[in-house]
Amino acid sequence: MKLKIWLLLITFLGLASSAWALTINVDGDLSDWGLNTSGFAKNDNNWNPGIPGVFVFQEDQVGSSDYVGPGYGGQEYDVEAILATFDNNYLYIAIATGFPQAGTSWDAGDISLDIGNDGTWDYAFIISNYQDGSENRGLTLGGLYEVSSWLDVYYSSHNVSNPFRMESGTYVGAGSLVYTDDPDHSFSRYFIELAIPLNLIDWSSTIHNLVAIHWTMECGNDYGTVVAHTPEPSTYMLLGAGLFLMAAFVKRQKKA
Repeated sequence: MKLKIWLLLITFLGLASSAWALTINVDGDLSDWGLNTSGFAKNDNNWNPGIPGVFVFQEDQVGSSDYVGPGYGGQEYDVEAILATFDNNYLYIAIATGFPQAGTSWDAGDISLDIGNDGTWDYAFIISNYQDGSENRGLTLGGLYEVSSWLDVYYSSHNVSNPFRMESGTYVGAGSLVYTDDPDHSFSRYFIELAIPLNLIDWSSTIHNLVAIHWTMECGNDYGTVVAHTPEPSTYMLLGAGLFLMAAFVKRQKKA
């Protein structure tokens, strides 16, 4: 009987803590997201680690004539995956893409955050200061800005990819950022990894820290959006139930 109770407690506590199971280091290595990318090909990879609390967008496909959607460009413009997760202090984001931080005729976009997923993009996280081929944007790299106005992608026919970049806004604070080349492959693939302190963001308009996360490049040839949130009350109910059972069991043992 005692063994059954302990197994039940372990199950409850394991379920409750699973959403916080990851320890993310912002270093461009996605192994701490539960991914081994060394064997990944150019296309059709599974970027979902299957870990509770990790939210995933993936569309790792290049179609005929190098179509990535809504535009063309092949692997170099492919937004392959966006992953997001939380711990008690940070929102973590990882992006896999064929698009570099600099060195093309198009610029990398800001990471856009819609707090509450209500259709209003509230914040921009700066991952590149390059503008028209020169590093002259003058913003804080790895900085979070509250946005007053946005820039759209270059091609109006790619408007599904909007927004592209912050046009004007107010600096809020700094996060951590790495934008690095994938060391395991010779074809074009880059990993963008970052952490944003939760206390920099105004979460008052939402519950469970609900946030839509979006990224594209200047031309808008491809884009990705993922919605993430912190654990819902059911998770905490499981934790509470587990603690209650543990307390009851300890009390019973003392009486015995």
